[in-house]
Amino acid sequence: MKTGLTIVCGFFMLLSTAAAQTLGEFAPKEQRGTYGPRKFPSKDVYIAGFSVNFQLYNLKTTSTKGGFAGKMLTGDTKASLAVGLDIPAATLQQITDDAYQQFVADLKAKGFNVIGADAAATTKYFEGYQRFDNMEMSLSEAPGMVTVYPSNTTFFVKGFSKNGQKKRQGMFSFIGLADRADEVASYPKLSQELNDAIIVNADLFVLFLDIKKPYQGDGARLIANTDLRLSSYGTVDSRVATNTNSKSLTNKIGLTSPGSKEVSVGTTSAIDFVAGRNKIGGSPFGTYTGVLKKDLQINGVIGQEKIQAFAKTDQDYIGTETAFGKMYRADNIAVENTALIKADPAMYAGGVSQAINAFLKHHVNAFQTKFFK
Repeated sequence: MKTGLTIVCGFFMLLSTAAAQTLGEFAPKEQRGTYGPRKFPSKDVYIAGFSVNFQLYNLKTTSTKGGFAGKMLTGDTKASLAVGLDIPAATLQQITDDAYQQFVADLKAKGFNVIGADAAATTKYFEGYQRFDNMEMSLSEAPGMVTVYPSNTTFFVKGFSKNGQKKRQGMFSFIGLADRADEVASYPKLSQELNDAIIVNADLFVLFLDIKKPYQGDGARLIANTDLRLSSYGTVDSRVATNTNSKSLTNKIGLTSPGSKEVSVGTTSAIDFVAGRNKIGGSPFGTYTGVLKKDLQINGVIGQEKIQAFAKTDQDYIGTETAFGKMYRADNIAVENTALIKADPAMYAGGVSQAINAFLKHHVNAFQTKFFK
């Protein structure tokens, strides 16, 4: 016998719209690869990629298995926790557009020449690529996140997988396993064709939730805490739909699909500068990768909330005497908890924009100071 229990949390409203948005400790760093001499022979810059990944929901499930041991029968348990963040798509687009425009303006103010997409369109590197002059938001790049690209900006895409994810250039692209780092490693080829121009790729992750699976003990348990931040590094796990042919948005993100699986995605906020290509080995003349030592907290935007889903194990250690001997019975328990976190769009935009702009501005300045001062 299976007993279903559903708990729906009320909406967590923002307590005060007058609170100021502030940042926690900002701890940027350069992530060095192979040590050795580096040079950047040109101040031409081509921005090959720029995206902001906003976490808007997370769906997780955990379970425990029951059984009979020590004269006690325990039932199975299953806990599911779904938490969403209510922010308009227009707000996410505006944050990304403003960040990109400030980023380009900062590069130009530092003396760099930002070259357009038409120059890159004729390279062999981008042969067979699709050109997008206004990339749409995507729910396919990372579970529980929407990936946003700056409006009216041209990017080239190698293609898309059956799940809608962008295909990437790189060593393992022929078997569909190339990731962002693999693509960045291929930029020396593009730089060489653009007269040693600096190829730039910025990929940022804004997270709002931290979900933990503590010791399960006497049942299945999940605990989520709100935590708005620009992610330094790590992974986020969430359930996504396996029925990718469905046209339903809620099915695509794994909330109502009859089939789903849990997947993980890396959440390292990074900006890469890559230039030149050596004749022997094909390594770049120069590289600079800007990251964070730790998450950059964004305060005063969403309230501190703790959401929990807990399915307590049903136990029977007494039993019932029958003509056929003692019988035991324990129900299987399933608990689902759903919460929607509401935030003021203007406050969210203000806080997130501060974090993104601080990150990009620092690394543009650090790069320029280190190699062109």
